[in-house]
Amino acid sequence: MKNFLTLMTGVALLAATPALAQDAAPAVEAQVGMKVIGPNGGEVGSVDSVSDGVVVVDTGKNKAALATDAFAEADNGLSIMMTKVDLDTAVEKAAADARAQLLASLTPGTEVKTVTGAAVIGTIKESDAEYVTVEHNGLPVKLPVAAFMAKADGVSITMTEDQFKAALAGTQ
Repeated sequence: MKNFLTLMTGVALLAATPALAQDAAPAVEAQVGMKVIGPNGGEVGSVDSVSDGVVVVDTGKNKAALATDAFAEADNGLSIMMTKVDLDTAVEKAAADARAQLLASLTPGTEVKTVTGAAVIGTIKESDAEYVTVEHNGLPVKLPVAAFMAKADGVSITMTEDQFKAALAGTQ
């Protein structure tokens, strides 16, 4: 779920980050630990990780995944066009939007698949803000909302079929 939120946050922030120039800027060389500075020169955070053209910025309060082209090189690190407050607000809004989308998708009768989409584990019987009850082979299985993901093709749990079966075996 955390990876999904980071991904969704990155998408939301990329859409909100204005382009600084029309010409393609060279990709920055971000390294773990580098400072990230905002447009007013204030510290936004530091680089937590870099992978496949994505830089994760840790503000101390949140982590946000941004494409390398959202950054420019600065004398004392990297710069972005958002302040720390703006970035934290965007991350929290993206997380709240993702949670609202997830909760809206957890309706009775909805089919639930495994994380790979390879197997259907059951259908949602009922849900609230904290738990979802899935009917699996005629038995109710109560899982926390955090165990679910809203996907383009429906609802999935954050487990493979084998992990789900192992979890069930451990509760019986």
